[in-house]
Amino acid sequence: MKSIKSKNIKWWFTIGSCSVLFLIIGIFAYSKMCFISRGVRIEATLKKASSESEILVVEGTAEKAIQLQMNGREIFIDKDGYFRELVSPLPGFSTITLNAKDKFGNMSVEKFELVSKENAESIAFKKIEEIIN
Repeated sequence: MKSIKSKNIKWWFTIGSCSVLFLIIGIFAYSKMCFISRGVRIEATLKKASSESEILVVEGTAEKAIQLQMNGREIFIDKDGYFRELVSPLPGFSTITLNAKDKFGNMSVEKFELVSKENAESIAFKKIEEIIN
């Protein structure tokens, strides 16, 4: 058996080409399959339905979701993951929770916290520092 140092250029070229080919196949497969590890993603907004009404509209997209629930109640999504739902918050502190699940069992949660008073505008918090309305 010959040592690695004594191999000819054809052998090195073949080994290098195969290595590059397998690396390209691996990168391509990872880019196409990484959605499994990322899971479902929810992007939602909360806004008033009209200026006179207290009713709020929760709308957005849940990418790759097969099931979406708002406060434990299933809501409908279209084939692109778009959803739109009306909510009537009670005066005081309220929470709107969106739970999404994809076909691999990955879950995602989006939470809105509302503080409203009677005859006053409500304020929605997505995170403590971020005021939406």
